[in-house]
Amino acid sequence: MRLVFGAIVAVILLGVYVYLIYQGLAVAKCVAAPDTCTSLKASDFTETMGQSLAIIAGLVSALVIAELSVTKKGQAPAARVLDPDLAEKNKRPMELITGLYLLVWLFAGFSAFLFGYLQLPASSLPPAIAELGKGWLGIAVGAAYAFFGIEQSKPAG
Repeated sequence: MRLVFGAIVAVILLGVYVYLIYQGLAVAKCVAAPDTCTSLKASDFTETMGQSLAIIAGLVSALVIAELSVTKKGQAPAARVLDPDLAEKNKRPMELITGLYLLVWLFAGFSAFLFGYLQLPASSLPPAIAELGKGWLGIAVGAAYAFFGIEQSKPAG
C-alpha cells in the first residue's frame, strides 16, 4: 500500500512539473512574439508558479537521482522494490511506469534547457524556467553518473 501511495504522489508531482514547464514555455514563446501571439502575457506565469516549479523540480529530480543511484547494473530502475518471486508479467508494468517516468523527466527537463535557456530570449522567460533549464543540465549529468556508476579515476602511483 505504501508503494502504491508513493507512486501516486510521484506521478502527480511529475504531472505538475510538466504542466508548469509547459505553461512557462508557452508564456515565454508568446512574450517573445507579441505580434503573432496575444493570448498569454508575462504575468500569466506567476511568482507562485515559479516557486512551485523550483520546489517540485527538486523533488522530482531527487527521486530520479535516488532511483538511478541504487539501480544495479543491468537491472531496470525500480526493479529492487519488486518481490523476486513475482512472475515476469507482473514486473513489466512497474518497469514500464518507471521508464516512462524517467523519459518524461528527461523530455520536460530537456525542453526547459533547450527552449527555456538556449533558444528563447532571456527577456521573455519567466526566471524560474531559465533557472530550471540551467539547473536541469547539471542534474541530468549527476543522474547519468549515478545510473552508469561512473567514478572519477584514481591517479596512478
